[in-house]
Amino acid sequence: MVLRSGTVLIVGCREDEFGLLKDMIVQADPTLLVQHLGGANEQAVRGSPDLRLVIVRVGRRDSRPDVEVQKLRNLLGRSVPLMVLVPQGRGQRVRDILRAGADDYWILPVDESALPIRLQVLLEWGHRIRETMRTTSPGHDGVWHRFVTRLRAAWHRLVGRGRAAEEWQQKESVDTARFLDRWEKIRRLGFGSFGEVWLLREKSGHHLAVAKIPHEEKLNRKFLVEAAILGRLKDHPNAVKLLDVVKSGGKVVLIQEYVSGKSLQELLDEGLDALRKEKYYLQLLDVVAYAHRHHIMHRDIKPDNIVITPEGVLKLLDFGTAKDVMRRSISSTVIGSRPYMAPEQIMGRSRLASDVWALGVILYALTTEFLPFYSENEKELMDLILESPPQPLRELVSEVPEALEHIIGRCLEKDWKNRYHNAGVLQQALLEAFPEFGSGHILP
Repeated sequence: MVLRSGTVLIVGCREDEFGLLKDMIVQADPTLLVQHLGGANEQAVRGSPDLRLVIVRVGRRDSRPDVEVQKLRNLLGRSVPLMVLVPQGRGQRVRDILRAGADDYWILPVDESALPIRLQVLLEWGHRIRETMRTTSPGHDGVWHRFVTRLRAAWHRLVGRGRAAEEWQQKESVDTARFLDRWEKIRRLGFGSFGEVWLLREKSGHHLAVAKIPHEEKLNRKFLVEAAILGRLKDHPNAVKLLDVVKSGGKVVLIQEYVSGKSLQELLDEGLDALRKEKYYLQLLDVVAYAHRHHIMHRDIKPDNIVITPEGVLKLLDFGTAKDVMRRSISSTVIGSRPYMAPEQIMGRSRLASDVWALGVILYALTTEFLPFYSENEKELMDLILESPPQPLRELVSEVPEALEHIIGRCLEKDWKNRYHNAGVLQQALLEAFPEFGSGHILP
């Protein structure tokens, strides 16, 4: 007999969509009970205890998807993650859907590329909420009774008196209490356009962590996407580990491992010997190649986003600008740091080969101690990247092997089609040309 660890409700999907979703969910957790409902109503939800996740398909041509989502969110409360499936052609309503209470969305059709890891993040989140409710309440039965009572009240407010229930605005989720009970803020580490980063200390011990907190709730989905990307990279030693996803004050908070050490930029300023340069670059190349194999482009690879621990382990930070390219080969967003941006990235057409350009810039700098393109004037810098060739390496450092100059030159081709198409191809080319790379005998 399988002991069920919770229920996933799938609402309003076609049979083929339900079959695909069920397979993904059972593969993620075989102990889950997956139920298919034709529509959301109080009786159906009452018959589905221990909810871990609700997935609803919206978007009939004569419907208001945001209204459908708000009704379901009001019925569920804030303690159950909600994913919305949106048919193609209704994507213009996504912003309204998120505002109405969805935690994440997926543009149909259902496929088996990036969707499973997105579901995994939401399932784990739902599991943590459920476990917190168990451990912080007198008993599970009491929790469920209060939960059903709350659902019933929300439903009657919704359909009995014809006005929307706004229960989700009345108090923070149980996640907030768990977050505040476990962690205390030490100091703010950074503040950017999307959110702020805080150093945390675990109250029950001395473990440190980092919290990334969005400025506002409308950025929640962006943070969930970042969580999904980190989840896909969790098995690589040079990727930052995601420890937890909680919701505090209505905002999705990512809690990641704290990485101590110095940035690669700091180490370059201090001076690095050839052995450490090569070892660090091989680690960087390996984690980016791993990300590319999982259809993830970083889009902001630079020495400031690379930390070396005291043990000599490289960690690639800041996947907040990363992009899942499984369903699109390019990104139309201009993101990155100018001296490391490829020509097509400046034009808003990032792709995996754009990361290869950044890897080429870093290898050029490790070899020569100069950037291939630099100017204090931003327009002049962009013109250099778009139009001018870099100074040949062997003019700066005569002992550089000709094969290495060729590899770096190919990384810095203006036309991305002439570059190595991804970091894995670059990694193979470098190690085929220099099997001993990493021994400290190749770079000056």
